[in-house]
Amino acid sequence: MRLPFVLAVFAMVFTVINCYSDEEAWNDYKKKHKKNYRFPFDNGNQERIRRALFQIRNAEINKHNSEKSGTYLLELNKFSDMAPIELNRFLGIKADSVPSNRSVETFADDIESRQRLPFSLDYRYDRCLPAIKQQGQCGSCWAFSAITPLEFARCKRAGTAILLSEQQLVDCDRTSGGCNGGWYVTAWDHIKRVGGSARKSSYEYLARVGTCRFRTWMVGARVSSSGYVQPKNETAMQLALQKYGPLAVAMNVIPSFYGYASGVYSDNACDGTTVNHGVVVVGWGELNGEKFWMVRNSWGTDWGMAGYFRIQRGVNKCNIESYPAFVVAV
Repeated sequence: MRLPFVLAVFAMVFTVINCYSDEEAWNDYKKKHKKNYRFPFDNGNQERIRRALFQIRNAEINKHNSEKSGTYLLELNKFSDMAPIELNRFLGIKADSVPSNRSVETFADDIESRQRLPFSLDYRYDRCLPAIKQQGQCGSCWAFSAITPLEFARCKRAGTAILLSEQQLVDCDRTSGGCNGGWYVTAWDHIKRVGGSARKSSYEYLARVGTCRFRTWMVGARVSSSGYVQPKNETAMQLALQKYGPLAVAMNVIPSFYGYASGVYSDNACDGTTVNHGVVVVGWGELNGEKFWMVRNSWGTDWGMAGYFRIQRGVNKCNIESYPAFVVAV
């Protein structure tokens, strides 16, 4: 009698799971992410649009996660009901700021160099790496990917951690476009030219462009030098990570990336020559035989692996190995 009872219970559970309606999924999603699309005189239009986007993404996520050969998982998150124009606001690399020619620092790419490299490196838990930040709907990833390596370098030199201002770059760096995009190396050039990077406590982030308020008394760090690492060279990037700390890089973000949850990101659709987002490589390792870079994003801790993601290493996935750059603090 015990077996029929167990089967009956299983059937009940299975039915409950499969009766989880689209409406319930949508309502649970809104509740979890604190979203409300009930507006006066809207006749429910915004609600219908958002729900349709959510259902498309939910179906894509379920399909992807059901594939046994995948190296990464996707999930519903704060981006799952956003339109493409909204998603683009969380990027921020200007196409016309990407250098066509650049001088690079090369590292010996020989057997001896490879033998000196450890199996893995992870700066996430280093006291000099600040907590994950949130750029918001401002295309300022370039400023965040410039500031994090500088914060780390300054901490290693001075022995104390300090938070620096992305907002200074958004407001004051005229070679970039504020919330309309920029480039991390020219951001370092700007910091060097004006005499330093302001402390965050003196120049808070607003996620919008404002009037430049920078004054020299705000300075918390200065740039000594910066440069590029040899592109598409895994070993050179690893050696640079050891020597300089976290590296600013650019990558090509496509729709699947917004839903990244865990694993080693490997979507072939992001490959090519385009870059549209600045992030920071903080280490490397291997997972289930898949080599990866550990990378820091600027979308908050409620995205990805508490703000981080893994991406395939050594194959220039999403063009992430094309523009690695380092900075040295005074």
